[in-house]
Amino acid sequence: MTTQLGEGQRQALTAFCDTIVPSVQHDPDPHGLWAASASSLGVPAGAEELILGIPDEVIRGGLMELLDVLGEQGITRAPSQESREQILRNLQLASPEAAAGVTALTGMTLFLHYGAPDPSTGKNPNWAAFGYPGPASPPPQVEKPLQPVVPDDGAVLEADVCVLGSGAGGGVIAGTLAQRGLKVILLEAAGYFNESDFTQLELQAYQEMYWRGGPTPTADGNLTIQAGTALGGGTVINWQNCLRTRDWVRDQWANEFGLEGVDSSDYDRHLDTVLERIGAKK
Repeated sequence: MTTQLGEGQRQALTAFCDTIVPSVQHDPDPHGLWAASASSLGVPAGAEELILGIPDEVIRGGLMELLDVLGEQGITRAPSQESREQILRNLQLASPEAAAGVTALTGMTLFLHYGAPDPSTGKNPNWAAFGYPGPASPPPQVEKPLQPVVPDDGAVLEADVCVLGSGAGGGVIAGTLAQRGLKVILLEAAGYFNESDFTQLELQAYQEMYWRGGPTPTADGNLTIQAGTALGGGTVINWQNCLRTRDWVRDQWANEFGLEGVDSSDYDRHLDTVLERIGAKK
């Protein structure tokens, strides 16, 4: 894995970040919000760290290639804010991949500039202008009762059942099977976090407890997905309502998509059982 950007890539990244968040003359500016450019708050260095930390080699390599292209397009030599913005617009029109890359770098820049805390103070310099006080309290010191096993490379583990994922589905399945006497291995790719890790800082939460480190664009770049991921599944982070499926929806599932049984009384019986088990039935 590449450990640092080349000098040309780093200069292009700095120019990109300052194009997204330039220093603007504005009066009044009591907290320095308008005057602070991305580079004045160290955003390019943070963005470099995020890029190099992306585990997916294709995505990481694509963003580094995008920085090369930005350098070739002259973003570091552009004489004005308007000309740098035009370079970005032209690049976004060049291909869907380039547009997705510009969107990803823009998201990184804005998130770091307005969301990342200063290590010395624990607060972002822009929060005062927004009236946001930062984390309300330190996280509670709660012990972690589980002891996950991280197997060595090549280790062989034997079980009656192997369940992939520890979320609302996999966790319930694994627990039910274990209660019935089966030996169960539950595989989880994410880390183990609980209340003691909830620092109320977005950047840390994204890096530790979200799929692909936070907001992830769809293939076409039209939507951004935020999916929690941890031991316990996305339900450690995400929440949901338990709503009874309307009859017309069930009829559509059955008649248009061929899902058998969803439009019958058996469906109601099974749904009632599940809702009662999870304490959601009124």
